[in-house]
Amino acid sequence: MIKKAGNLKGILNAKGDAWIEVKEDKGLLERYLAPWQGGSPARGGGFDLKTLGVFKELVVGNRVRLDWFWDGHLRVRSIKIINPFKRNGVMNGILVQKGDRWIDVESEDSFLPWRFYPKWVGGMPESGGGYNPTTLAFFDKFDVNEPVRIVWSYDHRPRIERFIEQEIEDVFVPFYEGKTIPVGVINSQSVRPSVNPFDQAVPAPQANPFDQAVPAPQANPFDQVPNSSPFNPFDSPSLPSSNPFDETGNSKQQPKSPLSNNPFDNVPAPAGKQSNPFENVPLPGNPFDALPKN
Repeated sequence: MIKKAGNLKGILNAKGDAWIEVKEDKGLLERYLAPWQGGSPARGGGFDLKTLGVFKELVVGNRVRLDWFWDGHLRVRSIKIINPFKRNGVMNGILVQKGDRWIDVESEDSFLPWRFYPKWVGGMPESGGGYNPTTLAFFDKFDVNEPVRIVWSYDHRPRIERFIEQEIEDVFVPFYEGKTIPVGVINSQSVRPSVNPFDQAVPAPQANPFDQAVPAPQANPFDQVPNSSPFNPFDSPSLPSSNPFDETGNSKQQPKSPLSNNPFDNVPAPAGKQSNPFENVPLPGNPFDALPKN
C-alpha cells in the first residue's frame, strides 16, 4: 500500500524553482514538487505561487520539517526551517557524509545529522570570495564514520569556525608544554608559538647565601669574663698561729717545738719530777708470815 501523506525531518540538500530535495534523517533522499493548481498549462494551470515563494526563501543546508502528500508526485504541503537552539557552540559527533563543500555530522547528544559549511571569506564570487580554502582542504583529513569535533556558528546555515583535534582519550598536558593545533584551524589571530614560561624567567644570580651573612667577630669568650685579682683562693683564709687545744686552760702559751714523726714523742711531759708510780707502793710480803703463830 502506497502512503498518501506524511511528515518528516531532514536536511535540505538542494532546490530549484519548483522543487526541493530533502535527505531525511534515515538517509533517504527524495525530491518534492510544489503543489499544482488548475488544469493543464494550456488552460492556466501551474505550480502554487505561494509555495514557490517559500522555496525561494529556503537556504540549502538547513534542517527542515516537511509535510508532504502524494498525487502522482511527491508534493510539498508545507515546509519550515529548523533553527538551532543557539547561535554557536561545539559539535561532537560522527562524520556520516561529506561533499565538496560540506560535511554531515551526527551529533553524539541528539543523534541527529547537521550539515556544516566552511565560512565564507572575501566578497562576492566575482570579487574572489568563496568558502575558506583551508577548511575545505581539512575535509580530506577525515573519513566517513570517524569522530569529529568542530566549533560552529550559525549564519543563514551552520558554519565551521574551526576544527578541534579529536582525542580518543583525555591526556593530561602540562600548561607549560602547550597544545598542538591541528592543520586547518581557522583563526583570525596569528597563533603564537608555544613556549615554556619558565624559560622566560630571568635566572637569579647564583650566590651562596652564607657569603652574604656578616661574620661575627672572632673572640675568645673567656676574654670577656671580668678579670679578678690573681690569687690562690686557698691563700685567703687566715690560718691559726697556734694549736687551739694548747690554749685551753693555759694563760701562757709555751713555744711549741716542731712535731716529730712519732706521735708518742709529741705527748706533753707531766709537770714536776718524773717518777715511777710503782716505786712508792709497798712490796707485798709473804702471806704466810701474816698468820698468827701458836
